[in-house]
Amino acid sequence: MLTEAQKLDAYREAQQLLRLDEKWQHLMPGERKPNFRRAAREIVRRALGHKVERNQTPLQLHEGLMHEHDPREAALLERTLKNGHHDPRILHSFHTGVTKRPQPKRPIVEPDMDVDVYLHDHGDMIDYPSHFEPGTGVFHSSVHEPETHILVNDAQRKVRLPTDYEVVH
Repeated sequence: MLTEAQKLDAYREAQQLLRLDEKWQHLMPGERKPNFRRAAREIVRRALGHKVERNQTPLQLHEGLMHEHDPREAALLERTLKNGHHDPRILHSFHTGVTKRPQPKRPIVEPDMDVDVYLHDHGDMIDYPSHFEPGTGVFHSSVHEPETHILVNDAQRKVRLPTDYEVVH
């Protein structure tokens, strides 16, 4: 029986032998070239003849506590629950089995407090108020919009700017 990693190593060794077959050079005159192809073929044949076993046994997950799981499964579940994506109470319940429902948080408002609530109406107000003027009781806008239509008097209407442009009707 070979593991997946051992089988992969055998294939890599066969590839290296085939690459060596292409690059091999004679060091001495009349030296015979080794049969790298036959060696690679033999390694692959041996690797194919063996069955492959998994490196790890499959997980047996159930709804038990930490001490009811195998050590490997318990460590994997604990690491998953510690990663910060889950409520810490889940990890605590995995360790001890104690579960508590979360208490709803009540707003801290004393009954004798005087609270003013201001609503922002998106239909009427386009922008948020920037400040409140206490003497007048007016909220001022945070955006200043210039006037879109400006009244022009008669003297300004008669002024003509010099131009070469002629209007043809």
